[in-house]
Amino acid sequence: MDDRVHGDVDDARRRARERLAARQGRIAAEEGRRSAGSGRQRGLRGDDQPAARESRPSRGRADEGRSEHTAPGGREGLAGVVGRIVQAAGGFFASLGMRGIVILIIVAAALIMLAFGVSSCVSSCSSDQASQPPQAETESQGEAGEGAVTTPVSLPEGLDADLAASLEEAAASSEDIAWIANHATDYAIDGDMVQYKLLKLAVEEPAAVGFVKGFPESYPAESAEAFGDAVESGTVPRLYQWDPRWGYTVYSSTTFALTGCCPTALSMVYMGLTGQNDISPYDMGVRAENGGYMTQYNGTDASFLVNEATSLGLACTEIGVSADALREALASGNVVICNVGPGDFTEGGHYFVITGLSDDGTAVVNDPYSAERSEKTWDVDQIIGQTKALYSYSAA
Repeated sequence: MDDRVHGDVDDARRRARERLAARQGRIAAEEGRRSAGSGRQRGLRGDDQPAARESRPSRGRADEGRSEHTAPGGREGLAGVVGRIVQAAGGFFASLGMRGIVILIIVAAALIMLAFGVSSCVSSCSSDQASQPPQAETESQGEAGEGAVTTPVSLPEGLDADLAASLEEAAASSEDIAWIANHATDYAIDGDMVQYKLLKLAVEEPAAVGFVKGFPESYPAESAEAFGDAVESGTVPRLYQWDPRWGYTVYSSTTFALTGCCPTALSMVYMGLTGQNDISPYDMGVRAENGGYMTQYNGTDASFLVNEATSLGLACTEIGVSADALREALASGNVVICNVGPGDFTEGGHYFVITGLSDDGTAVVNDPYSAERSEKTWDVDQIIGQTKALYSYSAA
């Protein structure tokens, strides 16, 4: 690596360290503000609660007052009260005479029958209403729909109009996207283009939303987390450059999530052909950087794919860019890394892995940037129309 490249790498590392120190400072300041706010809130609660309790009447005194008013019988006693009631009833019936008593019995019977009829009607109507679904409430819930998000979205001025519209639309059904949209300025730490790509990644890749949401607090990370997943020889694992385990590290002057497609593609090929899991996408990126293949802001030089193969226990051959050459390599059991230009896979340049052919002859793709594109197969001629180079791999 010449002195100019050494200088560029040192500058990139210095900028990464400065970004890391700035992020740690922001986190420390935010924790200080939270601690101070929590202390003030505890003080307010301590001052307010005693006064509120003193203003309320004693529950014990209220209960005692009720007991005094509801005590039955007073000083007269229960026997005296019953005697007086019997005496009064006897006098009343004596004054009515036989005819009056008969009339009274008839009226009482009529009142009892009327009361029974009203009670039955009320009971029947209540049962009918209870058996019916709450019509108005059901319709209201249907109109509201599921997954609706009410968080308002405020986007910064100058954001790409199409991206802004996509963010607003996605935020209507996702709280995480709404949060990302409302913190859009936090993604411009490495410039407007990085901000644009990260926000677009959140809109287009549902599986990457969690990574994008965590970016402001996690980038730049000093190192990656260990990989540790089991792999099987003959099966190429599907890995993504925006995996939180390594996506927050710095590669090619910005986040590995945007620039680490080549190391991630080669890591997938290495794991699939050797059955080893000791070289993660981050580790492959370190190899590219140490070997002088990492380029500033432009990812990885393609010569890394050929020159590094032997040290990984792989055999690599650059094959012709044709549908026949690609099909022949895949039919022989090889795995192919494809370097494409603008088209279906990228707006600039990109590397992804073609692991084989499906039953209908379409290509099976592991795209390190897109779970959405990896979930479907692709027409071979469509891929070739966008391809700049093809690299065929087998175990050495």
